[in-house]
Amino acid sequence: MKEEYYVTVRNNPLNPATLIENTVFAIDLLLFGTFCFLSFLDKEYISSLLFFALAATGLFLLYQNNAPIAHATKRKVILRKYFKKYTFEFSDLSSTSFSFCKTNLNFCGKNFSIPSYYLGAEFFLKLLKIKNSPFATEEGVSALKQYIQEHACKSALLLKPKPDTVPGLTSSKIGGIPYWPSAKEYPTDEGGKKMHLLCQLNLGECKESCGLLPQSGILQFFISPSEGDAYGMNWEAPTEQKNWRIVFHKQAEEGLSADQIKEIVAPKSEYAESPILKSTALEFSLSPSYIKSDDYKMDQLVKDAAKEITGKDFEGSIYDLLGSEDMNIYAAEVYKMLEETENYMLGYPSFVQYDVRSYMPKEEAAYFDTLLLHLDSLSADGKIMCWGDMGCANFLMNSEALKRCDFSKVFYTWDCT
Repeated sequence: MKEEYYVTVRNNPLNPATLIENTVFAIDLLLFGTFCFLSFLDKEYISSLLFFALAATGLFLLYQNNAPIAHATKRKVILRKYFKKYTFEFSDLSSTSFSFCKTNLNFCGKNFSIPSYYLGAEFFLKLLKIKNSPFATEEGVSALKQYIQEHACKSALLLKPKPDTVPGLTSSKIGGIPYWPSAKEYPTDEGGKKMHLLCQLNLGECKESCGLLPQSGILQFFISPSEGDAYGMNWEAPTEQKNWRIVFHKQAEEGLSADQIKEIVAPKSEYAESPILKSTALEFSLSPSYIKSDDYKMDQLVKDAAKEITGKDFEGSIYDLLGSEDMNIYAAEVYKMLEETENYMLGYPSFVQYDVRSYMPKEEAAYFDTLLLHLDSLSADGKIMCWGDMGCANFLMNSEALKRCDFSKVFYTWDCT
């Protein structure tokens, strides 16, 4: 069976320079080919040979300009130079250095011209880099995983859904009727509308505090039903709790019933603008959390890891280091370890687009060092909530403020694809 190619590199037929070149070469072939034929009929053999040479040059240039210039298969690299092809095994690349500058590729001691605008040229280069990388081996990936486990691992509290359990008034849950003391004013948005419960966490149900959470009390997250697709988020002021709110009750008032609280909370008719699809009970579960690929500190971690493991400097993202799973079969091990699609507290935040702290001043980014809550559309196969187009929400705060149960400065953000 013919081996499938990873990538084929060829000229871009829509490039203006390519269109002009192909036109000139085609005219050369047609014009001098015609002259060659007519000269041969007139028995002008010397002229015929000259026109044949010129027509052959046009044909050669058309071939040179349009035939694939490089292939990369699962095991081989095939490079063309004029009519000759050079084949290299990926297994031979461990001692080979190559560079890609403007239009020249130096590969295994031979120079090949591959213009950067050629189709597949950028992907081809990335593939060569990955295949020539120590992190394209089981040993290299194992070393990287160990480095991440030692330098970028935190304890997280997974919020596992309990779909078969009816959530109680004071229990941990997504959506539903919140616990609310009768003498306390219910949270409203800036338009005066009552907010609805996004998530309620009874910390007394959690056996692990991770040194940050109180061992009792009820932590609640509310969002406004009046902000359309924003779900209460405000990019201009992401820490101002005008259309969302965090409330912490140190202890629950006894004797309250769901019927009593229904008269206080937001009516169900206002739940239309909520990301919540179904109210669901939750239970806590301790789990390790590793730094995510989109974390603003990830590039520095990758740089440090590569230096310690290989002794060489590296600049770029973890995707530059490992490549895609198609390029590097071992990359999946790392990506799977970093991936998290559950709802959880603490640990490392996960974003769909980018880490919001990437665009903050250094001191401000350092302040939001703790993930208070992560809510993910993919949790429970997407049956609990949906943030826009299957996105996720994050509430970030400072660890010292969390220890004091001070929720006045929390960064609320959500994003989707």
